[in-house]
Amino acid sequence: MAAKNKREKRPVSPEPNLLDKVIAGGIAFLAVTAPLVSSEGSPERGAELWLAVAWCFLLVLWGVRAIAQPKLEVRWTWIESCLAAFLVWLALSTWMVSDDINLRAAFNGFWDYAQLLVGYFLIRQCIITPQQRHALLTSMVCVAVLISAYALYQYREIIPANQAAYRANPEQILIDNGIDTTEGSPVRTLFESRLNSTEPTGTFTLTNSLAGFLVPWFLLAVGWLKCSYGASIDWKRVGGLTLVIMLVGICLLLTKSRTSWLAVLFGLGLIGFYGSSIGKRISWVIPAITLSAFLLLFMLAFVTGVLDVEVLSEAPMSVLYRLQYWQGAAEIIAHHPIFGCGLANFQGYYPQFMLPMASETVADPHNFVFEIWSTVGTPAILLFFAAMVLWARQIGQARGAEEAESSGDANVSVEAERSDRPIWLGALIAPFVAPFLQMIMQEVMLDFTPLLIGLVPAVVVAAVLVQSPIVQQQRLWLVIAVTAMVINLMAAGGISFPSVGGSLFLLCAIALPARPVVVWEDIKPKAAGLLIGLAALWVVSYWGIQPIADRQTQMALATDAARRGDWLRMEQHAQAATSADPWSKDGPAMLANVYFQGWMNNPDAPPEARQQLLDKLEKALDEEFNRAGHSFPLHFSTGNWFLDMYRQSGNPEFLLEAIDHYREAVRLYPNRAIHHAQLAWALHLAGMPQESATEAEEALRLDELNPHAERRLEILKIYDVPVGKAATEELPPPDPELSAKQVMENLRTIKD
Repeated sequence: MAAKNKREKRPVSPEPNLLDKVIAGGIAFLAVTAPLVSSEGSPERGAELWLAVAWCFLLVLWGVRAIAQPKLEVRWTWIESCLAAFLVWLALSTWMVSDDINLRAAFNGFWDYAQLLVGYFLIRQCIITPQQRHALLTSMVCVAVLISAYALYQYREIIPANQAAYRANPEQILIDNGIDTTEGSPVRTLFESRLNSTEPTGTFTLTNSLAGFLVPWFLLAVGWLKCSYGASIDWKRVGGLTLVIMLVGICLLLTKSRTSWLAVLFGLGLIGFYGSSIGKRISWVIPAITLSAFLLLFMLAFVTGVLDVEVLSEAPMSVLYRLQYWQGAAEIIAHHPIFGCGLANFQGYYPQFMLPMASETVADPHNFVFEIWSTVGTPAILLFFAAMVLWARQIGQARGAEEAESSGDANVSVEAERSDRPIWLGALIAPFVAPFLQMIMQEVMLDFTPLLIGLVPAVVVAAVLVQSPIVQQQRLWLVIAVTAMVINLMAAGGISFPSVGGSLFLLCAIALPARPVVVWEDIKPKAAGLLIGLAALWVVSYWGIQPIADRQTQMALATDAARRGDWLRMEQHAQAATSADPWSKDGPAMLANVYFQGWMNNPDAPPEARQQLLDKLEKALDEEFNRAGHSFPLHFSTGNWFLDMYRQSGNPEFLLEAIDHYREAVRLYPNRAIHHAQLAWALHLAGMPQESATEAEEALRLDELNPHAERRLEILKIYDVPVGKAATEELPPPDPELSAKQVMENLRTIKD
């Protein structure tokens, strides 16, 4: 018999062996490490692939352990089936749109989701006793304390010090960061705005990500604190949990994340209601269904066009920004309903549907539903919704099982009772190893500051919570934490970030009943975990870690050669980077820059040599465009290159090439005023007055709709730099004193 339902009321866990301990400790290590090494950077970098490799390795170990057991008890329900189908669809959708996207970013984005689901599966199978669950939850609460303490240190010391250093020598700081030093330039304005922000980020890159991570652990601590006030009060536990709530709560306030505040207030309301005698008599299913239905109808209204930003224009500014993102995401869904626009490719498609008044070309729509729906299509979001509904249904049926699990400790062997020790050990090791992993993953300097600042309060909290599991109303607190986190993800996004989404899947896995559902006795199903783990480990290493590492090594060598002025060596390393990672645009981009600079810097070279450089440039650009997917910045900057080449040589073919790239930038980002303005100027140079006037008119129209000062044409300039000896018949560049708006006002009056 291959599989059968597990009907024993209180199954006895087999005694754990060394592999069980390694897997449990590895789960805790990776769960704690993820928020400590968070990057949230470009998916094309693939920083989180190292975490994916580690999770796949744990899956291989679990597969080995599964084969060694005579009978394998597996916790697998329709929830896991939906999530497995969801992951398969992610791979299928990525394959189907691979010819039109940035495939390196999509591949890395797939493994961000894959590691979350592998982690969820392993937690379901291996973290099963109340002691183990308490150890893992407490470890995550402690890492929230560590990160919060470091964030408070950032607020009091690091942020003021950085601001003071900038005020003392702003020009040097800008140069060190590669930022335009021109007063009032958009890039400088954005840099100064971020520098003057007082919101801490902790170990995260984004403040909203920090807040989203803290929300569930704050609420779990509040629930535990409520349980501590029983017939006999455990004052040590009360003191430790009070420390948690104070540190994490203050940090949440400092983030100024209104979305997280709303989620916390909603969660506190649920704790107050369902933690009372009144709430115990009222099912939470009705309000959950009502809220879910309202949110679903609200998003469907955006997708179908019933609601739009204009209808809700009176909303507060932060809400209005979200609505702008969602309307753009709805347009992507309408144009790519089945397979989506590709994982981690939202930022490439969003500008094509971006509203004129919107400011940021965001990397995600700040809503996990729109993010999944727009990037991987309708089947994916339906499968994810199905898993959520089934999870809620199973939680609703688990009230009786909770008491059975809590009282079933006597049936577990002495060795199993001690099986929480590997979890504590893995969680303790993680903060000490995390700085080294962060240095490798993000290519930054070794930094132990978060550990030094936050270790003491985290250890204090662990010391008072380690003694005995908190099982009273445990599932209720977990459900409330999950609910609050889902609300936060509905308006802040971040579900694909392992540092944020990992908490959601961890809480969902622990909240489910731990009793096994099926038993596998045949070797074939028991070997599935090992085979899948080995295949995943090979794929993520061979197509992910290895090519990215080789590419980064060659890029670093090419940059070093450029500093020495050795352009031949730079070209060789850029070619090696292009070959090392056939999905990344970075290698071809560096090659194109080498050939462009070589062509521009050698105007007196023989025609044959210049033509050879030109041919190589066009080949490198073609490869770059093929790998980059939808990238308006690439077309815009390439248009500027060909405009420079036209100015130096006077060859009209280069001007026409520039116009083609400006047109493509306009197509990919049609509501950006400066794109139309630059195209209008290039058309003017090419002797196309009517088309130039039309584009100038459109640029001015869009400029009037744009409320963001840094994007206004009155502070931007038309790009046209005089280089070389211009021919007498060429039109001169615009007056450098004129703004882009003034140039456009002049062009729109020229009709013939």
